[in-house]
Amino acid sequence: VTLRLFMRAVAASTSARAAVPAPLACRACRASAPRRIPRAAPPSRGAARAVPLALSARAVGVYAAPRARTIRTRAATDGDASDRQPIADVIDPQLTAVDSKQFFLGSVTFYVVMTLGSQVVCGFADVHPDVIDSASAINLDQAVYWMIPLLASLTFAVTQSEKFEFLRVVRETFEQSVLPAVAPLGVLGIAALSLGAGVGEEALFRGFLMPWVDARLGDVGASADVAAGVSLASTSLVFGALHAITPQYAIWATWASVIFSLESIRDGLGSAMFTHAFYDFLAFLYIIVAWMPPSADE
Repeated sequence: VTLRLFMRAVAASTSARAAVPAPLACRACRASAPRRIPRAAPPSRGAARAVPLALSARAVGVYAAPRARTIRTRAATDGDASDRQPIADVIDPQLTAVDSKQFFLGSVTFYVVMTLGSQVVCGFADVHPDVIDSASAINLDQAVYWMIPLLASLTFAVTQSEKFEFLRVVRETFEQSVLPAVAPLGVLGIAALSLGAGVGEEALFRGFLMPWVDARLGDVGASADVAAGVSLASTSLVFGALHAITPQYAIWATWASVIFSLESIRDGLGSAMFTHAFYDFLAFLYIIVAWMPPSADE
């Protein structure tokens, strides 16, 4: 399903058009609204930064012009439409005013520094093998299998986000603060961002922190099994805490870190980097297609 959505998005990217969506508040309004609206000139750069961005499923891979984003409402409870509240009331709207180019350059720079820094620190902390040597161990066949539970959890979260409150909170957070920054990057930008996250985060957590904690525990007399278990658990907890977009997402990130750690131990750091990067790439595309609020002409 993920690959099919990805191919559909890429194939349709050439037909993306810039449009200003009508101020629709709910699905009922959208259903009764006219299907087409006149095209409008794109807003100025200053205006584009003052409002959230919108990117429909057709626009994945193409950022033609800034687009105003339709703020949809959802039920805060399982009640009727009268109980619904705007997403903007749940998430701070200031989080949506993100310059995608600055976000991309800042993120990629941060991941490059993280990767190089992990390699340098390994030398100072006497961690062997270092990041470069560990990353040379890669098993692509096994890396694909390690991706299965991650993709399964992603599919569940996307398809069941309307049924479970904790998934609805995650979805609203992504719609407000993550997708407006990531979606305009296009396929190549998302690929570069995912590659940076996969390589940089794995270099730090699995390439340096986990073997360093394991070695320090061994120095104080801990058994090999205890040292390995504590190093895996502690680094995964830190990984989850640093991904705490919401408390629920932090729990999921901790679980994902355990998977990456086990893969790194079993099949090498390079395999964990590949799984992490490729999963992030597919996840971003799938979430943009499934969760990005549609424009009025759709």
